[in-house]
Amino acid sequence: MFYDSFLENPKSITYHGEDSDEQILYVLRQSFILNIPWILGTLLLLLFPPLIFPLLPKYIGISFKFSVVLFWYLVLFGYAFQRFINWFFNVYIISDKKIVDVDFHGIMYKKISEATLDSVEDVTSTVKGLTGILFNIGHVYIQTAAENREFEFEGILNPSKVRDIISDLVAKKKQHHH
Repeated sequence: MFYDSFLENPKSITYHGEDSDEQILYVLRQSFILNIPWILGTLLLLLFPPLIFPLLPKYIGISFKFSVVLFWYLVLFGYAFQRFINWFFNVYIISDKKIVDVDFHGIMYKKISEATLDSVEDVTSTVKGLTGILFNIGHVYIQTAAENREFEFEGILNPSKVRDIISDLVAKKKQHHH
């Protein structure tokens, strides 16, 4: 599903820079639960013009009122669209060879950072706050010896499981090389 935050062995997913012999094991993104505050806020702001429209003075023309309401909804739609796109396309990929962090900001900026499993030195997970504790949502910090020294997987479901998965893959990879 499009709202999945934890995909295991995805079949039709690729990323720019993927090796031909690489197998993607997991695709993660922030938990959908973290979208609820901005979704509720957007829904609340959808109700604002119908509530305010009747309170505006009569001498303000209908065409001006319509323009303001149209502008309001366009800005609101743009905001919601950007928030959804940022959530949907900001993904964390764990493959049999590397970890990849795809950061997508707006529709004009994309940054892909990757590190081989060989370069991973430490993996730490944290869960904090009421939402984190209730829904088991947290962060995974991956310390590497590569150019990008630290990767941060933010707001993901079951961070301790993700930490264990990465640690096991790293141990397996390092054991294979020795």
